[in-house]
Amino acid sequence: MKDDLFNATVSVRNNFWKTIGKIDPDVLTHLINPAFRGGPRWPTLRQAFVKIETPNSIILASDGLSDPFDDVEEPNQGFSLECYLESDDPALRKNIAELDQTWQFQLLYEVAQNFAHHGGVKELLERHGVLSMEFSYLDVPEPFSNEEGRVGVLLGLESEQIPTSIIGPASDIRLVSIKILTSQELQYILQNGAAGRKKLAELFREQGSHHLSTLIRNSVV
Repeated sequence: MKDDLFNATVSVRNNFWKTIGKIDPDVLTHLINPAFRGGPRWPTLRQAFVKIETPNSIILASDGLSDPFDDVEEPNQGFSLECYLESDDPALRKNIAELDQTWQFQLLYEVAQNFAHHGGVKELLERHGVLSMEFSYLDVPEPFSNEEGRVGVLLGLESEQIPTSIIGPASDIRLVSIKILTSQELQYILQNGAAGRKKLAELFREQGSHHLSTLIRNSVV
């Protein structure tokens, strides 16, 4: 039964991404699972990432946060979410195995691990609409990294092509976008909290950049 649910979940995710673009035949994963080294545990231990090419962008997405928990008897959808980052950077148009050092993948990886560590991000998104996080030691240029080397992201912005959720075999699976912020935008959130996140979401819609993670745009604040 668990194998059936797992296989059905994998099929749902793959079939969905095929409607968006071309999926790289390989996935990016670890030789040694980080959970064995004290890192956060994903539902089936499996930690993987996929790449989808569209005519105008590349999407990198987590693949496993919505796998059913292998230690829970009742049908479930794991954390009931996956995260993704969509970028217009042409340098990403290569095999996924060559992308692990890119800022886009590193940002996606950090967000996914934070989702697994927290466990209740889907509920937070349903309550607040959009969330923000910040990270250190990511190799991105100014103005997207501040003087302390901090990089901010806004999570859960709506996409014009990718739905907010898809129907999984056990429950809906939330698809959470990741948008890199300029240092000014991150500071705006730190100063204004939830109201700042909401305002930025409105300004990104007006700018037309929406959820896209690109280094080629102007700050909206």
